[in-house]
Amino acid sequence: MKFFYLVLTTLFICITACNSETPEQVVKIFFEAYENADGNALINCMSSEGLSDINDYIDQLKETPEESADYLSMIGIEITAENVKNMTAGDFVTAIFSSPVFAGELPDFSGAEFGKAAIYGNRALVPVTMDGSTEEIELVLEDGNWKIVGDGMEIL
Repeated sequence: MKFFYLVLTTLFICITACNSETPEQVVKIFFEAYENADGNALINCMSSEGLSDINDYIDQLKETPEESADYLSMIGIEITAENVKNMTAGDFVTAIFSSPVFAGELPDFSGAEFGKAAIYGNRALVPVTMDGSTEEIELVLEDGNWKIVGDGMEIL
């Protein structure tokens, strides 16, 4: 179970960006996808490193789909063994967001305010303010697209 929480945390820590958006737009897209429980949109905003971690976990689940479906069910994520066999990273994130157990535990980011990005070559920092506290979310330029990286995602 600790491994699952580690993977879930990694998912939110390693989120990264979408197409040729500005760093600020990427961060907004991430938060909107999160608020809308849109796993596929969230995954489309992830760095290759972040996707690698999630895909490794999904590959582990696929090794024993029946056991994985039972385990996920025990922790409140309803998914069949057949769904596990065909699961994508987007499906997995959507399943987490759709779970009443996890949905009730996810923070509310609807009041987040986004500042102007400071760009340093292929890196950028976007300030996000919530409840009077500001955190900087780091992005990296990857294949011509801004992607959110792990450092700076403590706000999640």
